[in-house]
Amino acid sequence: MPQTPHEVLVATIEAYEAEHKPVCERTVARSLGATPVEVRKTLDRLHRVEFLVATDAGYRPTVTAREFLELDITLNDVTAVDLVDG
Repeated sequence: MPQTPHEVLVATIEAYEAEHKPVCERTVARSLGATPVEVRKTLDRLHRVEFLVATDAGYRPTVTAREFLELDITLNDVTAVDLVDG
């Protein structure tokens, strides 16, 4: 069953916080009861929008992702985000 981007992001952050290191797609998939193939595309999309950083060891959440989740909204909600160059 396909997982929502929000579920994949939350699962990635939870796994990262539990292990204190980047997590692979297998770890995220296992926590969601999915296969790595089912979450791979979503992880890549979350990386492209800078919610995750891809490393050789897996994925880690960005500050942006954590701040976004603290707003208590899901990725399915319509949200305007102002991107500012640092």
